[in-house]
Amino acid sequence: MSTYWFELEVGPVSDLEEAAERLYSRCGDGQLSGDEQGGTVLFSREAPNAIGAILSAIDDSERSGLAVTGVMEDLVTIDDIAEKTGRSAPAVGHWTTGERGPGSFPAPVIHRGSRVKLYSWAQVSRWLADAGLGKIDSVAAEVAAATADVDALLRARQVLRDAPSGKREALVKLVEGRKRP
Repeated sequence: MSTYWFELEVGPVSDLEEAAERLYSRCGDGQLSGDEQGGTVLFSREAPNAIGAILSAIDDSERSGLAVTGVMEDLVTIDDIAEKTGRSAPAVGHWTTGERGPGSFPAPVIHRGSRVKLYSWAQVSRWLADAGLGKIDSVAAEVAAATADVDALLRARQVLRDAPSGKREALVKLVEGRKRP
């Protein structure tokens, strides 16, 4: 078993102390922070795999009365990628431009001007593994991929909950990959 670190996003929390106590009585590995606007629960969970760790944490959080709305994706800068891979920032910069490496480096998921670029660690670690570049922590890469997948499904779940009943069935078919009428 490995220990997986990740953060769940939760909806508004009216009484933070009470919610934290409910969560702690259910599981001792989640740390709730936030306010009436929403918050996060940081987990350090042992499990056979990252998906299992995240899904069991969602279950514990929801059984504690928290509304789980997402899983925080590990967004990284070029400097973060350099640190995680044991390479220099200029080397990583060359990967992003295609000057070095096999090309097709993942595009930034957040791009604010020329200075602020944030990349998905799930996408970057997958690219690095495929390219055989840099040393990556396999557990961190597994968590990054799992958080991206589970976050997408949690967001789809919310869309389905909010959809009018007439549209819900068509959306479920889309998510399941079934043919629509």
